[in-house]
Amino acid sequence: MFEHETATVKDLRGKWHEVQGIPTAVAYHPLAVRRRPNLWTSFLEDWQLLASKMDKI
Repeated sequence: MFEHETATVKDLRGKWHEVQGIPTAVAYHPLAVRRRPNLWTSFLEDWQLLASKMDKI
């Protein structure tokens, strides 16, 4: 699990974490973004973080 089990998505997103030895990123769920459009910018940042990791593979 994550270092802090009570951490929120807001706290965990934007950086890579190791979960049982697996690189893991936290992102907002698309439905959350649909319900709260103000999360759109954060959602795009989350996908850009993932894309930058994939470019390195």
